[in-house]
Amino acid sequence: MSNLSDLLGLALTGEDLSLGESEIDLLARLAEAGWDTARIQAHAQSRWLNEQAWPHPLPEGSLTTVGAAQWYAALTSLRQELALDVVRLPPSKRQTLTPDEQRLQAELPPHHGPVG
Repeated sequence: MSNLSDLLGLALTGEDLSLGESEIDLLARLAEAGWDTARIQAHAQSRWLNEQAWPHPLPEGSLTTVGAAQWYAALTSLRQELALDVVRLPPSKRQTLTPDEQRLQAELPPHHGPVG
């Protein structure tokens, strides 16, 4: 898998879908493969809520035939088309700070000087 369409499909779905060479109508080809916009959005939201990476990381060395700039431009464009360019998560249900967070909050940076 080294073409841009297949890499984008993998990043969005986590599956090797063999979408072909062209990036034209990629969302339509994803839908034909069972990954319509609603399913991709639900998949991304589920991974975010479970604190998992989305878009899915690519295998090491997979961008050797696709430049990083081309990759990020294409991925950003698809995320915008899918309305997934901004992460929308519900507020945390946790009400209190953990002991480590309380300790960090109580610490002052060295340059802050005495307070009070």
